[in-house]
Amino acid sequence: MRPIVFLIFIGFSFPAFAQVSLDDLDAAADKSSSSMEEYQKRLNDPDPDRALAVLRILIGQGDADQRRLAIRHGLQSTDRALQATTVRAILDSEPTLRVVFDPVDNEPTVHYSRTVTGAGGVIDATGNGSVTFKITGYDANEECWTHTRYDTCILRMRGDEVNMLFGSSWGAYRLNATGQLEGEQAIEQNLAKAFIDLSE
Repeated sequence: MRPIVFLIFIGFSFPAFAQVSLDDLDAAADKSSSSMEEYQKRLNDPDPDRALAVLRILIGQGDADQRRLAIRHGLQSTDRALQATTVRAILDSEPTLRVVFDPVDNEPTVHYSRTVTGAGGVIDATGNGSVTFKITGYDANEECWTHTRYDTCILRMRGDEVNMLFGSSWGAYRLNATGQLEGEQAIEQNLAKAFIDLSE
């Protein structure tokens, strides 16, 4: 009898999942869409100061959906000032960012790989390197964003240009049409094209 009782117990221990009806699915989707439309309206407020305030709040304090909406809105804007404000708000929210390096030279020196791996990064089979770093705050005295390694400066911003310190050199980046910071970075005298994805 024991095996039978055990099987019956197991059978009742799994939760039953109810099927979602199409009407329920449409209602939930419409509710979500309606909610996002209200946030979008506020992002498009005719008062530019209000619109910027909404953008900063949604990026800094919003939930995942609100952050994505605000970031997409800002990064896709044709207004360079709004784009720059979006980038600043993203960095102020202390994100974890990933930078990808594509060396210009097909055979970079050993210092390239040592610098990337020394920063906790990896190099793939094509020679591209990637490093992930966590922004920890903003240093007002140095006017830069810091990262986890010794809380040292890693990013600075002047206008719509972002500079990143990696290895021993500062690289220059600008926002491209796909929501990435794109630029060039000299890694121990090895020039590389570099990309930092800001979209969510």
